[in-house]
Amino acid sequence: MTPPHKNIGLLNVYNILLAFIPTIAVIIPFYQHQIGLSFQDFLIAEAAFASVVVAMEIPSGWLADIWRRKSTLALGAAINTAGFILLGCADSFMDAVMAQSLIGVGVSLCSGTPSAMLYDTLLEQGREAEYRKYEGKRNALGLYSIGLSSVLGGFLYVWDPYLPVWVSAATYFLCVPVALMLREPGRHKEEIHKNPFHDMVRVLRYALRENRELAALMFFVAFLYGSTQAGMWMQQAYFIALEIPEMWFGVLVSLGFLIGGIGSHLGHFLEKYLRPVKILALLWAAVIVSWTLSGAVLWYHALGLLLISNAAWGIGFPVMQDAINRRVDSSRRATVLSVASLMMRLVFIPLGFVIGWVADAYGVSAGFLALAGFVLTANILNLRKLLI
Repeated sequence: MTPPHKNIGLLNVYNILLAFIPTIAVIIPFYQHQIGLSFQDFLIAEAAFASVVVAMEIPSGWLADIWRRKSTLALGAAINTAGFILLGCADSFMDAVMAQSLIGVGVSLCSGTPSAMLYDTLLEQGREAEYRKYEGKRNALGLYSIGLSSVLGGFLYVWDPYLPVWVSAATYFLCVPVALMLREPGRHKEEIHKNPFHDMVRVLRYALRENRELAALMFFVAFLYGSTQAGMWMQQAYFIALEIPEMWFGVLVSLGFLIGGIGSHLGHFLEKYLRPVKILALLWAAVIVSWTLSGAVLWYHALGLLLISNAAWGIGFPVMQDAINRRVDSSRRATVLSVASLMMRLVFIPLGFVIGWVADAYGVSAGFLALAGFVLTANILNLRKLLI
């Protein structure tokens, strides 16, 4: 039997390449100066991206569950490559929306599938108890890659504003052969009883209604990480308000991803002392405090505080994935993980519109205060259900 480390190593390489996106660190200046769009325009385009992911998230997870997962990963990387090429050629709002939408299709194909493939690879060997360690490492390597590419993105942008986009397209293209080298692990497949749509609805009902513990967990992380996604984009608006040179955007963004990567890499040690729910609750509180203090006073102290949201993502996301994996079987694992990603997008889409409008109309400080107030009020009841 093929040892699991082959897939583990290839999935790590895939994740490093998938996360090497220099565009992230300078996406807002790129939209403003190269395409001529506002911060609110960017968030609308990002909402279009999230809407496509919402529409595709569960079908893509279902596809990965019935098709070869390696083929799903290769297809997603190829579509992402095309999306970044289109973004590099964009010169209008509609071009940007089309590019973001295409990238959304690719991202949905690559969302829960790597995690499901890793778990099934270990399960095949009877080593599923090691999943949290390997998933944390995989997630950490992705965050380190984002951090390194963010530093590079800031300097590439100064040299040529389009270089970060072309490099992003190139690294996604390299993901395709890596995905095709993966070995498809054996897994139990349930017979399709009626039709694909029925199967997807059945899994959705199970995840959000029938399994109440799982549903409460996914609602909590949806509000937390949907808000965190908006907060990460707000960071660049904060840098602009402080008049920080664009060359340093990448360095500042990379620090956040570095902290998140360390948290993801070492976060499994926390589970020896705290339940996953308590870890997520602490991260929730930390994010609220950091956004409140950053929004209360527009000053350089926030450069450190805003990194907390990156750390929350790095530490908490694998914790959430592990909790989900332990509650579902392999026949619907990728689909349920896709449901979790879908819910985060559903939170981000309307939130992005509102926070973008608040930031443009009243300033980035007001945007962060509104964001803190939302995640505080949205999750109080969910937290109570989880801790009972």
